Amino acid sequence: MNPMQEAERRSRDALIRELQAAGAVVKGTGILCCFHKDHHASGSVYQGRDGVWRFRCHDTECAFHGDIFDVRAKATNRPLADVLKEGSGPRVTSPSTSTKRPTQSGPKVYPTMDALRAALPGRIALEHYYPRETSDIAMIVFRCETADGKSYRPVHPVNGGYVLGGPPKPWILYHLPKIETADTIVVVEGEKCCDYLDRYGITAVTSPFGADSAKEADWTPLAGKNCILWRDNDLAGQKYMQQVQAILERLQPECRISWIDPADLDLGEKQDVADLIEQLQTLGKTEPEITAELHRVLSKARPLGPLAGLRERVEQIVRGEYRSIALPWPNLTELTEALLPGNVVLLAGTVGASKSFLLVQAILYWLEHGENVAAVAFEGDAQTHQNRALAQLSGIADVTKSAWIAENADLMRSLLDTHAATLERFARHWFTGRSLGIETLEDGAAWIEEQAQLGRRIVCVDPVTLLLRRNKPWISDHAFVQSVKNTAESYGISVVLISHPVKGTSEPTRENLAGSASYERHTDVIVTLANHPDKQSPVRTACGTLDLSYNRTVRIEKTRNAPGTGYRLAFNFLADKGLVLAELGVIVKRSGVKES
Repeated sequence: MNPMQEAERRSRDALIRELQAAGAVVKGTGILCCFHKDHHASGSVYQGRDGVWRFRCHDTECAFHGDIFDVRAKATNRPLADVLKEGSGPRVTSPSTSTKRPTQSGPKVYPTMDALRAALPGRIALEHYYPRETSDIAMIVFRCETADGKSYRPVHPVNGGYVLGGPPKPWILYHLPKIETADTIVVVEGEKCCDYLDRYGITAVTSPFGADSAKEADWTPLAGKNCILWRDNDLAGQKYMQQVQAILERLQPECRISWIDPADLDLGEKQDVADLIEQLQTLGKTEPEITAELHRVLSKARPLGPLAGLRERVEQIVRGEYRSIALPWPNLTELTEALLPGNVVLLAGTVGASKSFLLVQAILYWLEHGENVAAVAFEGDAQTHQNRALAQLSGIADVTKSAWIAENADLMRSLLDTHAATLERFARHWFTGRSLGIETLEDGAAWIEEQAQLGRRIVCVDPVTLLLRRNKPWISDHAFVQSVKNTAESYGISVVLISHPVKGTSEPTRENLAGSASYERHTDVIVTLANHPDKQSPVRTACGTLDLSYNRTVRIEKTRNAPGTGYRLAFNFLADKGLVLAELGVIVKRSGVKES
């Protein structure tokens, strides 16, 4: 190896240029490998102890490793010895007669396409041409199949022939000349999908060099167009289309953007539009039938843009996917819509206000109606809460008293047998914090997310104020509430947090809740429960407004999606009839308007 070649091996820039000439794409410290279809910038360069710069692909199937000459040999499918012979022989330069610095060798120029094809590895399966608007060719992408798998090799014309590698950025879109005359453009991932749609008269485009290179292409020809994004059914395809969407949203004039969800098309993992067409062909569909099916799919594209979220929400409501779970109390359900997906609900009550009984009643109700729920309690053991559930199921409050159980053993056993199935279901959904080892707010937030991952629709914590803080209250509380809110929104669940007012408060309000202001500011619904001696007020019921006595008042302190803020509801806690809370109606003034 002569001194010139040794100098090239010790030049990082020379190695990078060689990789780019072979089709690699440099992305910061990562490199999209040119020797396999790389979506994740699997390659990197490093300098060894011998001073030589080398490229390594960390993809386990590719695993290419070598210096500049190894890259050149691999890219041109030639033996390393032949590559080294090109620059063999000493390069003699006299310092006294020449001050020119050694020049780096540039990419090899192939005089004809046939000569270049002969230099490509393996068998050429496909050739994708990238014409400009003027129809001259800006680039060709070859799909090569070798014993090591498939690889994509870009080529672009230069003076005197063709070289391996992509042209200068920004790169043009595939099928560029067809964009000008088309109103609707389908954006897909990969030239193959474009060609499949083109066969059926549908204009489709993609950017070159895979799912990670959208931002390197020139998307301005799509300005003002109706753009339908049809992604591959995998995470890489989703990320690619998110990049494309962000680019299109900045164009002027504005694009009309919509998208197709592969999940709606019964496509498997990593499948795309080409797979759909091949499935239709396998089913014996005719060309006109396939064309009609493709246009049907495109007509179902969901709009994106500022109103996309609202449109999708409306469709979710229509499909029954976005709904507020009912509470056992109709007025409280209607006035709060507390259990919408993504909501965090705070229920606060004074000592003895029956908060835990209310939660047990709600859990039993939700389980009866087929909802997947979970609750964790930090006061009392599992048997205590199961016993309360039995009281509510049987309507006999005395089952919670040990003396009564001792005197009525046979009846107690009979009640357990009668309600065993429901109690077992309740026990599988009601946990104790002690048994789970939940001690801090961070533990609680992690448990809520675990339950969301298990598919729970409602997750309850009773009471949240017994969880320890690791930091200052306003820091720990804020982090906890934000974490819980993120979980609720990400998984589409509802979270119910049981709390209480600060010490010395006789009646809870949103201003005197325990904990920092984060609970008041960042929860979606706040409901307070107060116990008191019997009161009598006008109460609006299903039978009209009546003067009724009640011993519990539920106040709706805050709602986001319903008109209930400020309303008060009359409840009775039936201490002698099952330890349940019965909703009587809305408390009103004598004039008949709501009392706030």
